[in-house]
Amino acid sequence: MKYLPLLWAGLWRKPIRTVLTLLSIVVAFLLFGLLQGVLSGFDGALSKMSDTRLRVMNRANILEALPIAYEAQIARVPGVTEVTHATILVAYYQEPKNGFSAAALGFDTAADVFPEMNVPADQFEALRRTRTGALVGIELAKRFNWHIGDHVTVHSMNWVKQDGSSDWPVDIVGFVNAGPDDDRVFANEMYIRYDYLDEARATGKGTVHQYMVAIDDAEHSTAISAAIDRLFANSGNETTTMNEKEYVVAQFRQVGNIRMFVYSIISAVLFTLLFLAGNTMAQSVHDRVSEIGVLKTLGFSDTMVWQLVVIEAAVLCLLASSLGLAIAALVFPRVFGALGLGPLPLSPRVYLAGFGIALAVAVISASIPALRAKRLAIVDALTAR
Repeated sequence: MKYLPLLWAGLWRKPIRTVLTLLSIVVAFLLFGLLQGVLSGFDGALSKMSDTRLRVMNRANILEALPIAYEAQIARVPGVTEVTHATILVAYYQEPKNGFSAAALGFDTAADVFPEMNVPADQFEALRRTRTGALVGIELAKRFNWHIGDHVTVHSMNWVKQDGSSDWPVDIVGFVNAGPDDDRVFANEMYIRYDYLDEARATGKGTVHQYMVAIDDAEHSTAISAAIDRLFANSGNETTTMNEKEYVVAQFRQVGNIRMFVYSIISAVLFTLLFLAGNTMAQSVHDRVSEIGVLKTLGFSDTMVWQLVVIEAAVLCLLASSLGLAIAALVFPRVFGALGLGPLPLSPRVYLAGFGIALAVAVISASIPALRAKRLAIVDALTAR
């Protein structure tokens, strides 16, 4: 600690250079925090997916319909304990920019297939009594300032009513996963009654988009998936069945290899940062050659001088990375929430990785300037050669 004033004076010898370097590192670690946070968030969401739940969808496309009659046939497959269904609404509220996820569910069986989907009993009973009732994820309700008892109109871009309108009025009767410990995966979605959608829509009556299937043993998921698909082989609506984790991974892959894309960006940013920090430290040592000579004259060993240069770089990188990660922590919940997976906080692993990378960048970028300072002879330093 006694050398901290010396380190601080060295950092601010050229204030403009230090500030610009600091801002560059802050931006780099802000980007790192957001991108690495998305990957950690996806991994966290994936780990919460059930091993004993399957998704059955049309083999052609996830938005291609399947007959509602498939439900009874799937329920008879050995190993299946419960089946429910979902019909997707591509929806928005008031303006297209206010898009959100919505689905019409078979609520009689949904609670058994999704035990982590928590709705108070009185609110669930209100849904049974209200044909136009809707359950809303708590984060979605906060986003649009919705309350229980509100009558709102959502616009569907894929379902038209028999009167030609694409507007679907609903009555909010309850919130999904509003508890502090509830899973936020369901907190950004709206759920309406399937019978309301099916009776009012002009096309697609008697169809659904997906079946969610609870099974008795995760080890049997492959066999049960194959048995379900065999039921509808060579039919007009062949199916693809996979467990929930495989389903989520498949959805991510539709937008490309996200992990490789993120790592490519992070690598490019950090590679550039390494050169930036290295150049800053090289210039800093070059500007203080005579001062380094004075330090050695006063009794500072070569090793101590080397350590001072490295620690100076570490202070700069750790300070900037802390600021960048702090900003990322504030912004990230909204970024991840916009993806429909809940306002997840930044994972502690991102902080650890960030500080580890900051230290690595500091040591690597300062190694050559520090080695030069270590080898500098007192006579050469004092004559600024």
